[in-house]
Formats: sequence, C-alpha cells, structure tokens
Amino acid sequence: MKLILGIVVSLASFFMLYLFLAIFSASSFEVSRQQIFQQSKQEVWHKFSRFKNWESWSPWNNQDQTISYSYSGKQGRKGAKVNWTGNKIGKGSMTVSEIIPFQELTYTIQLSDWDSKTVGNIKLTETSTGTLVVWKTSGELSFWTKPMASLGFYDKIIGRDFESAFEEISRQLKQY
Repeated sequence: MKLILGIVVSLASFFMLYLFLAIFSASSFEVSRQQIFQQSKQEVWHKFSRFKNWESWSPWNNQDQTISYSYSGKQGRKGAKVNWTGNKIGKGSMTVSEIIPFQELTYTIQLSDWDSKTVGNIKLTETSTGTLVVWKTSGELSFWTKPMASLGFYDKIIGRDFESAFEEISRQLKQY
C-alpha cells in the first residue's frame, strides 16, 4: 500500500510541477545558431535559397529514412513550398514568406502532428573572413508545451539540428 501511495504522490507532484511551469513559462520560443563559412555569400546562399537543395544536407533525412518531399511554386522565390511526410518525422510543410536574394530567407513551418506554426529565418552577412550565417526559428507555444521550452527542450533539439546542418553544409562547400 505504501508503494502505491508513493507512486500516486510522485505522479501528483510531477503533474503539479509541470502545471506550475506551464502557468509561469514564456508563451513563445526562439532558437538561434550561427556559423561562419569561408565561401562567398553567393556560394553559401544556394544551399539555403531553394528547398530542393536542403535534401543534400538536411539533418532530418538521417532521422527518418522514409521521408519524401514534394515541391510547389518557383524555388528560390516567395511562395515556394516543400511538403514532407515520413513515418518518424510526420507531415509538415515550409513556405517562403520573404526572400532577399543573397541576404535573407524567411519561411513558415507548419507541423501537422504538433498543430503548430513556427517562423524560420536565415540571414547571410559578408565578413572579412567569409560569410556569417545566422539561422533562427521561433514560434508560439501551447499551454502544455511551454514547460518543454522552459526546460531547454527546443533549444537542445532544434539547435542540435541546426549545428548538424551547418557541419554538413561546411563539408559540402569544402569539396568545391
């Protein structure tokens, strides 16, 4: 009986802590990573500006071997869109909402399984040592997902994916 009571108290305590975090945590999140590439903005830009090019470096391809993509709109232009579906990753889409060639790409992400919408932004700046790429994503959180953000879940997971993408892009750019 003491064991069952201990489990019930532990679960109730965990739920109360989670509820407390949900009430007092921020209602949005932002994840940002940056990398300097030795190549010019033009060389780096083409890795990001067309969603079709993302297939060669996307860390999400390694996470789900069943992922498939479909594209619509004119790639590298406002309104270009990629839809994906995969057994592990689920369904989603990205749509270019703003683009300034060789400078900045802003896109929205819609994840069907999470019923969420986030905004991504990739900005390129030429420096004396190469091209600085700053990649950000941000979004609104539901009441029940707020604790995950306050515990660093989004920064850890999404940040790791950004870093992995940067590593692969860097590797590919060095081959040219």
